[in-house]
Amino acid sequence: MNGGCRLEPDVLRAAEENRWTDALRRHTAECEECAAAAAVAGWMSEFARVDDRDHVLPDPSVLWLKAQILRGSAAIERASRPMTFVQMAAYLAVAAGWSTLLRWNWPALVAWFEALRPSHALLTEAQTADAAALSVTFLVGVLILSSMTIGLALHTIVAEE
Repeated sequence: MNGGCRLEPDVLRAAEENRWTDALRRHTAECEECAAAAAVAGWMSEFARVDDRDHVLPDPSVLWLKAQILRGSAAIERASRPMTFVQMAAYLAVAAGWSTLLRWNWPALVAWFEALRPSHALLTEAQTADAAALSVTFLVGVLILSSMTIGLALHTIVAEE
């Protein structure tokens, strides 16, 4: 093949198929290149059939399908990014609202929780009046923030489905 004997392809085919003619056997006995080719032809064809890869490559159509799916999911993620930022801002606003509301009425909340204890019967009338001082504004704030919290939670649940 590389400038060698012109009968070498015939010798290789005969060795691979095990179909020797008398003329090829005589030539192989006389030609050093063809004898070497015939000696390794069986081993080389067997070696060519061995798949020694640890991981067999997947089907190209499967790879193409996965690429299409990833491209679509990347586009969806890119399109939903602004809504994700709005959702995070809403979570932060609700958390800040709860924090502000609780900090604003903390003394009244502590007094109200103290009034729930069984030892409340021993408190004086002034302490009992402080416990009942939760304002209507506080209760409206709790109602609004609770509604917002539930709305965000439901939006998150529905958006994930």
